[in-house]
Amino acid sequence: MQDHIQARFNESIQTQVATADSIGPAIGQAAEKCVHALLGGQSIFVCGDESASFISAHFATLLLYGCELERPPFPAIHLSHRAAADVESNCYARQVSALGKAGDILIVFVTKTHDDSIHNAMTAALSRDMSIISISGDDPGDFSGLLGAGDVEIRIPSTATSRILEQQLFCARIFSDLIEAKIFGGL
Repeated sequence: MQDHIQARFNESIQTQVATADSIGPAIGQAAEKCVHALLGGQSIFVCGDESASFISAHFATLLLYGCELERPPFPAIHLSHRAAADVESNCYARQVSALGKAGDILIVFVTKTHDDSIHNAMTAALSRDMSIISISGDDPGDFSGLLGAGDVEIRIPSTATSRILEQQLFCARIFSDLIEAKIFGGL
């Protein structure tokens, strides 16, 4: 059993090292995009697939309440998911369509290669002239096809859901720290 535990820790460490080596520029670009939008009075919408919804909620909370500084809240909206089967695949898209405006940003945390609710939210964001930041695993499936030249794709170098989630949580904290530091800390 100890070998199994050690193997999981080693796998996690290796994924974190690979992530640090590969996604730094994309996180910086995404943070700059968010800073520009926030300083321009825009909002940030955040959602996640079934596995990553807790990370999207945590990220929106960090933007609202802050990481390290006592500061005013940023306009961040965590998109909620309704369980009713008839609206489930459009739950995020309806919120983006109702509240999103040109210049806003949709940030999606995904672990799967396809999720109808995320796909539809991204499509709704495109129709509203919003930018998209996607934080996914190494195989983002059909989500990459929805991203344009002005969007940002951050790929965690793993296809294992547990490794993707670990890195998404860590990236959410780094991402929010960068936004906060850039606006208030003089980065």
